[in-house]
Amino acid sequence: MFKVLALARTTLREMLREKVFMVVVLIALGLLGLSFLLGALSLAEQRKILADFGFLAIQVALLGISLFTGSYMLAKEIEKQTCLLILSRPVSRAQFIFGKILGVLALNTILVVSLAIVLIFLLGLFEQPQYLLSFAEICLSLWFEGAVLLGLAICFSLIVRPVLALGAGFMFFLLGHWLGDLQFFAQKSQEESFVLIVKVLHWISPNFYRMNWKSAYFLENGIPAGNVLWMLGHATGWTLLVILLTTFLFRRKDIV
Repeated sequence: MFKVLALARTTLREMLREKVFMVVVLIALGLLGLSFLLGALSLAEQRKILADFGFLAIQVALLGISLFTGSYMLAKEIEKQTCLLILSRPVSRAQFIFGKILGVLALNTILVVSLAIVLIFLLGLFEQPQYLLSFAEICLSLWFEGAVLLGLAICFSLIVRPVLALGAGFMFFLLGHWLGDLQFFAQKSQEESFVLIVKVLHWISPNFYRMNWKSAYFLENGIPAGNVLWMLGHATGWTLLVILLTTFLFRRKDIV
């Protein structure tokens, strides 16, 4: 465990120095600033605009870090052969993978907490603590979405080139959010093959649409406990599955 934590700390320090981290943070802060300005223009819809754009900023930040870092992190290590220096020590490939992923997840956690604090101040939630629980649940769903996408991007990067892994990860992000619409259209069309394809997609893709709560409606009305528990189980299962698959692929990969 000590070796995994040491790798995680090293990965976190490396990621904090990456240009992509600064770009993602600037984009997220820009969206938060835009939400504040748009909210000021429409006082009647101020909270809705602030919440919608604020949660979008957190999602975009996590999406950028998870997909770009996940797609290029291992590929860079393998290309420069820097991973051999670590693996030549008493560090297994599984520990190497877990350490790298844990480091990026730590970065995602820092990012979510920092942006969430800014958004809480913009929404004035410290004066309305009854909304803090639903706010935390929405942020948690976004963090888990980022964790699943990170695992998928790293897994794909061991099979295809980093740019293709990035595209595949983004495709799963879109598919996961479109599954609800596809299910609706399949039921309307009553086409058996279409219905079957959508059912298969529900099993081979994360169901992000069922944890898409980033709006003022869910902030003000809350999220049913059953939905939160489903999100925790579904996202944790997918995260563990892709991490185990990534570890299996990395063990079999020739990196010399």
